[in-house]
Amino acid sequence: MKQLLLYLPVLHAGYEAFLTRHRDAAEVLLLGRGFAERFPALRKDIRALTPERAAAYLRATGTPATVVEPDGLRTAVTADTLVVPDEEIMRELVDRHELQGVIFERTFLRWDRPWAQAEKPADYDGTVATDEVSRELTRLAVVEAQHSSDWWRQVGAVAVRDGKVLGTAYNRHHPTEYAPYLDGDPRNEFHRGLRPDLSTAQHAEAAIVARAAREGVSLAGADLYVSTFPCPACARLVAEAGFTRCYFAGPYAMLDGDGVLRAAGVELIWVDLSPGAGGSS
Repeated sequence: MKQLLLYLPVLHAGYEAFLTRHRDAAEVLLLGRGFAERFPALRKDIRALTPERAAAYLRATGTPATVVEPDGLRTAVTADTLVVPDEEIMRELVDRHELQGVIFERTFLRWDRPWAQAEKPADYDGTVATDEVSRELTRLAVVEAQHSSDWWRQVGAVAVRDGKVLGTAYNRHHPTEYAPYLDGDPRNEFHRGLRPDLSTAQHAEAAIVARAAREGVSLAGADLYVSTFPCPACARLVAEAGFTRCYFAGPYAMLDGDGVLRAAGVELIWVDLSPGAGGSS
């Protein structure tokens, strides 16, 4: 038996696809208004349907739906398998209530292009890595990127020294991952790569550097693995942090970062993640 547990503020294609994939679920549990006391972002969500209204829409499509409140959540979960959207609030809720048999799954409707199909940047003439270590660490950055709620672009980063992972991060919004969807994304009127300063997101590379500074971890001489080539602002941080090499899998709309990193002596290594790649760099 399987149940779904989710926060359903609006009905959009991302949630519809999620529900369609799990049409065999016995029941959908929707977070009630009481959860807003613990998660203020829910209270601020001006676009949101009431939980009762969202449940009514689901029932109209033949999907069994129940609104649950915090004090009744544990008893409402009766299935062996509980599928939950991989979102910040849901992850914290699962930990807080010690729910078992949980499977996290991505649900956000994303506009991002499939970076796995991106070509090598046309003006790039550096080293190409096909060795399995580089590919595995870059794949880790790609997996990390999948945690991002960003609708424009998901980026993951991994800092490594002598084979040891020093830190991982993905681009995330503040104060919560729902920030651009509550009040609107300030970048909506701009093309990709323009005015990144207007974003509510902290980029993955910036998060890596900030956390290392907080924890007193030196990044000088370390390697950086990113799922997407750094933007100019992050390139400056990478240079100042003292990274020796930057491994990347996907290009970026603004390649000024290329010049910033080269000027700082950071070696740029494009990692070929295509299925046929292999061997040594």
